[in-house]
Amino acid sequence: MRKQLIGKAKRQVQEKYSEKDVHIIRGVSVLSDLDNSFNLLAENLIEWYGAHFPELYTFVRDNEKYLTLVRDLGESKNFSEKALLKIIEEEDTVKTVAERAKDTMGSPIPKGALHEIQQLATNALKLKEERKKLQEYLEKEMETYTPNFSKVAGPILGARLLASAGGLKQLAMKPASTIQLLGAEKALFRHLKNKKSKGPKYGFIYGHPLVKKVPGKHKGKVARSIAAKLVLAARADYFGKKEDIATKILEKLEDRVKQLE
Repeated sequence: MRKQLIGKAKRQVQEKYSEKDVHIIRGVSVLSDLDNSFNLLAENLIEWYGAHFPELYTFVRDNEKYLTLVRDLGESKNFSEKALLKIIEEEDTVKTVAERAKDTMGSPIPKGALHEIQQLATNALKLKEERKKLQEYLEKEMETYTPNFSKVAGPILGARLLASAGGLKQLAMKPASTIQLLGAEKALFRHLKNKKSKGPKYGFIYGHPLVKKVPGKHKGKVARSIAAKLVLAARADYFGKKEDIATKILEKLEDRVKQLE
């Protein structure tokens, strides 16, 4: 009996960890960690390099481009228009940065410090590259595993919702109101604890293109409509319906947005 129970428990554990949900959930978690790590490294690097060329961040606000410039060009004296055009596409920005580099307010930077900054930029950009590869993997897995849900939500947003729910089964069993607030749990608990604060209208769904498209007064209504349709898409995927219902769902959501507009 003991051996049979242990064998059954072992099979159940193996089945649980063999599901695609597990890999998608862990992948989403790593994706968030990579974002946080990259942003933290970029923030520190920009502050450090700013002592040498403080004007650069005023005109190059994209962290990835900023780090690429620091890694490839180094000192401000190397910021010629020709070199900048290989990294920055905007000609006006290139000219401005090149001019400021010639007469920067920053101080000279020791070679040792510059080497460390460039090494930091290299490592941060590697994290960014790894993040892109992981996103491609998640998009592919979501489109295969949850074709309808992924199409309605978008692969990455769908993966975040799936991870927050704990898996496709849990997602398919939840009501639309719960899916609408996934990712806003802290705000919800704060509202329940302190009735003075307003309750949240959306969580991760705020990142959906249709929610971003409408004015602020309509975002809650659109989020509610999207959540209701996501339930249908999740259930279609979980219960094995192979037909494409996502296309019709998106058409109805687009019509809803047009009505509100």
